[in-house]
Amino acid sequence: MEISIKYGSENIDWVTLCEIFRRAPLGTRKPDKLKIAVENSFSVCSAFVDSRMIGFGRAISDGQYQSAIYDVVVLPEFQKHGAGKIIMDALLEKLPKSGPVLIYVVPGKQDFYRKFGFGNLKTGMGLFPNPEMSRARGYLE
Repeated sequence: MEISIKYGSENIDWVTLCEIFRRAPLGTRKPDKLKIAVENSFSVCSAFVDSRMIGFGRAISDGQYQSAIYDVVVLPEFQKHGAGKIIMDALLEKLPKSGPVLIYVVPGKQDFYRKFGFGNLKTGMGLFPNPEMSRARGYLE
């Protein structure tokens, strides 16, 4: 299986991408809001097998000091076949090397990101609009 990467948002089918999020499972997204978030991102890449989108990732950055990776998502049937690694490598390649890169991680997936050099933060905190739900999903203590 050959996985290719495309940068940018020009050819994204937003309904298909929302379905990838749902099936991954990484929650639900609304196509119109996801489009705005993606278009305001520093770097965006999509993973394809043939012409089928199978994964996605995006990053934000100020271009100098700090960056963050969001929404790394791969369809379940393509997980553990290298798609996530290809997406992460593509995003990290585009980000500035001068400051930290932060990432939200689905509980239980930390080991995957450790392979790229990510470590747990001792000083990280989050302000969530629904803290009870965030605690239930394992994102808050």
